[in-house]
Amino acid sequence: MADKATIVLFSHVSNTRSITGAEKLLLFFAQELSPYFNCILVAPQDGKLTAQARSCGISVQLLSIPLVYGMYTPYAGLEADARKFQEGREYHELTDWLASLRPAFIITSTCVHALPAMAAKSLGIPVVWKISETITDNEYTPISVGLIHRNSDEILAISQTAAACFPEEVRAEKVIQLPPSWNDKEMMIEAWSKLRGERRRELRIKPQEQLIGYISSFINKEKGLEHFVKMAVLVYAVHPSTKFVVIGSAGDKSYYDRCVRKVKLEGLYTRFKFVGYAECLPSAYCAMDVLVVPSLIREGFGMTALEGMAFGKPVVAYDSGGLREILHAAGCGENLVPASDISALAERVNVMLAQPGLAITIGAQARERVDAVYGPAAYRSRLQGLAEMWSLRYCSAPPVREADSVVEPPAVLPELPAATPALPRSKGLPSRVARKRRGKARARRRSGRPLVLRRVARKRRKGSARRRSTAGGKRRRARRGGRRRAA
Repeated sequence: MADKATIVLFSHVSNTRSITGAEKLLLFFAQELSPYFNCILVAPQDGKLTAQARSCGISVQLLSIPLVYGMYTPYAGLEADARKFQEGREYHELTDWLASLRPAFIITSTCVHALPAMAAKSLGIPVVWKISETITDNEYTPISVGLIHRNSDEILAISQTAAACFPEEVRAEKVIQLPPSWNDKEMMIEAWSKLRGERRRELRIKPQEQLIGYISSFINKEKGLEHFVKMAVLVYAVHPSTKFVVIGSAGDKSYYDRCVRKVKLEGLYTRFKFVGYAECLPSAYCAMDVLVVPSLIREGFGMTALEGMAFGKPVVAYDSGGLREILHAAGCGENLVPASDISALAERVNVMLAQPGLAITIGAQARERVDAVYGPAAYRSRLQGLAEMWSLRYCSAPPVREADSVVEPPAVLPELPAATPALPRSKGLPSRVARKRRGKARARRRSGRPLVLRRVARKRRKGSARRRSTAGGKRRRARRGGRRRAA
């Protein structure tokens, strides 16, 4: 890896039960960046993400880093609280680790993972901030957006929806859009027919029965399972042979249990299959006939919908956020229904069930279109351009800045110190006076620096002093030798 620049990717979570969409996206991102850079993945603990990263040959570092949740739901005291996080032990450990590693640049994932960006910025290490969600829109949103802007060199947005919170001038200056994709090796395309048969037998779905699916890594209220259950009641009244499958772990157990009780009260428990986190998602998607994504929040993208269409399944979803972008790109805008309109959701699913041939055609056409827009080839083409740009911008020279040029604090835009310009070397000025002035200028610039940088600067000065003294001694001896020879 010596020929590659080292970069660090920060994941805000590493779940042990299942892997979320954000984790999958970051892992895929790291895998695709590995040909260009020596990637190190930082996670808070060992889990599914770190295990898969190691199996892909990606180095893993475990660091406990607090998350700034107010970045997602901004409030008045957000900026003050962010500064308090910078006083904590974890922040100082993170800063020391980055200072010793000196990566070419870092990539921090999700808006709540703010401390890696702040720490890197304080050390003069370039920051790419990856935004995969939609920041809550309220009167304090500019505070969160401002913190991201001030502590990043580039903002990598997963979609237009994720980038919409940033002012137009910020989007023009530093926001780059990189939609996600999928790994073709994990799709198991050649085995789709076999996987479908095996999975449907496991779920006891007869060939003539149509299966409507719902998938979420962690099921909570925002993911709309209750809306899926209520939709199922309406669909079952029209298509009584239909069955439903719910795949995912209970993020909010009380909410999950309430949804299960609702199914029982409606007398549909025999028509439902509740399955925990699926290790083999290809078989889960292959078993379905229609995928429903009733998310109640403005998804930054909607990876479940993209995966469903990548497997050739028709997707019905609420019309909001990134889901709108995906379905319109796939030419399936008619499968979007107004958010929270359960009757419209059921009506659109009924159309798919009434015309199975149409559903298959829509799914096949959607796969072709999303492959062209979001497929691995399109993703790698975009990423190659980014990797080349980052290499030229951050890796053509060592990323270590001169200690004197580091500017703090990290929570504001870096500015050149106007009060202490570099002093010109005057021919008529005695060297001792010039050195004294330069020393005073360095002392002014060093004020407020992190301890680790002060130590680095002190070592450099000692080394320079030794070299000057050695060089001076050589010159004096040479002059004395010359005078003796002349005499």
